[in-house]
Amino acid sequence: MMFDMSKRAVMLAAIVSVILSAGPGVAKDKEYKWGAIAVDLEKPDQDPYYGIGGGNTEDEAKESSLQFCRDAGGKACKPVVAYQECGAYAASRKNGGWGINTTQKTAEAKALSGCDDDSCKIVVSDCN
Repeated sequence: MMFDMSKRAVMLAAIVSVILSAGPGVAKDKEYKWGAIAVDLEKPDQDPYYGIGGGNTEDEAKESSLQFCRDAGGKACKPVVAYQECGAYAASRKNGGWGINTTQKTAEAKALSGCDDDSCKIVVSDCN
């Protein structure tokens, strides 16, 4: 019985250690009603800069995504999709498409379908 309690104490200590070492960025401090993705499509021959933002309104989320896109290095960032559950953006060198849905997988499938090019790939996807 003493061994079982020691084993449980070690496991609990390990779990607490993992949680504490994860640091501040693992869990969101604030949940937002809206999410948005902004993308810089100025140079179609390279992977685009993008930003994911959140806000309590659609406009706040779009503005936040624009700022993150600019912070990533984008010069001509534009919001491509706003969502209340999940959103995704897919692109090729020629086309782009976005999707929204209740699940990330379906939002990604819609983005690929909207991109309408066999070489499209998911650039970014996110769920609130």
